[in-house]
Amino acid sequence: MRRSLPASRFKNIRITTILQILCFYDILCFLGIVTRHHPCYTFSMELRVLKYFITIANEQNISRAAEIIHITQPTLSRQIIELEEELGVQLFERNRQNHKFILTDEGVRFYNYAVQITELSEKSIEEFRTNSSQISGKIYIGAGESKSISDVARAFKKIRGNHPKIEISLFSGNAGIICERLDRGLCDFGIFIGFKNVEKYNHLTLPQKDRWGLLTRKDNPLAKYKSIKKENLLEHYEPLFLSEQASRQRELLHWFGGSMEKYNIMGSYNLIYNAGIFTKENIASCITLEGLADISSESPLCFVPLEPAIYSEVYLAWKKDRELSKAAKVLLEEVKEM
Repeated sequence: MRRSLPASRFKNIRITTILQILCFYDILCFLGIVTRHHPCYTFSMELRVLKYFITIANEQNISRAAEIIHITQPTLSRQIIELEEELGVQLFERNRQNHKFILTDEGVRFYNYAVQITELSEKSIEEFRTNSSQISGKIYIGAGESKSISDVARAFKKIRGNHPKIEISLFSGNAGIICERLDRGLCDFGIFIGFKNVEKYNHLTLPQKDRWGLLTRKDNPLAKYKSIKKENLLEHYEPLFLSEQASRQRELLHWFGGSMEKYNIMGSYNLIYNAGIFTKENIASCITLEGLADISSESPLCFVPLEPAIYSEVYLAWKKDRELSKAAKVLLEEVKEM
C-alpha cells in the first residue's frame, strides 16, 4: 500500500531525492495525463530510463545512444525491453538490416509524455537549487512570434547585470501549445498575441503592439501600395496564407468583412519562417505581423501594412495558482517597471 508523506517531512529532503522517489505515474498524475485510479498506477520507473528512451528515439540507433549515455548496448537494450514489457506496448520498430530504431505510433505518444516529464523534472531541480544569497536558475518562456518579445529581452538583459547566474529558456509555438506548456508547469511565462482567453491567467500587457500586414514579394503588384485594403486583395485575387492566430483574431476577421470566403485562401501556418519560403517561391503572400520576416535589401520580400490599420496587444501571462521561482519573479518585476 502506498503511503503519502506529510508535508513537514519534505523540508529536509532534497528535490533530487523527491524526484527519484516519485514513480512514473506519480508524474503522469501531476501532468494530468492519467488519474491515480489508472490500472497501471503501481508501475514504477526511474527518470533515467525515460532519458534512455528519449536518446534512442532521437538517435534512431541504439549503438550511438549507448555511446552518448555511456552504458553498454546490451544493458540499454535490456532497459528498453523491460520498459516495453511494463507498458505493454511496442515502442520501437527494429530494422535488423540498418539497425534503425523507429518509433511506433505508441512510441510517438510516449515520447511526447517522456519529454514533458524530463523537462518538468529538470525545471524543478533548477528552481530548488537556487541559493538564497545569489538568485540563479533558469526562466522558461513560451512565446508566439512577436517583435514585442524585445521588451522581455531588454528586461532580461537588465536583470542579468545584477544576477549573472540567471538563464533563460525560450520555446516558440502557437497559443495552444504555449497554453498547454504553461498549464503543465513547463513554462514560467507565456507570451500571447491578441489572446482572447488571457483572463484565465495572471497577465500584463507589454508596451509594444503588433501590426498586421501583407508579406509579399517585392515584384508583386501589391508591393507598390503603401498600405493594403481588402479591395486590393479581391481585385488581384491574391493567393494568401493566413496565420492560425489570424483566423481567430476578431479585429482581423472584421477587416476582411466578416467572412473570408471571397478571398483566395491557399493555406495556413503557425510560424512564419516556412510560410515565408512559400512567399519567396511566389506561391502565396502571407497575412502576418510586422517585424517577423526578413525584408532587408537582400531579401526578395517586403511588408505592406493593412489599411485600416490592425494592431494586436501582446500579453505576458503566468499561472494564477503557481508560485514563481525567484528568478522568474525578478524578471516579472523588471517587465512591470518598463
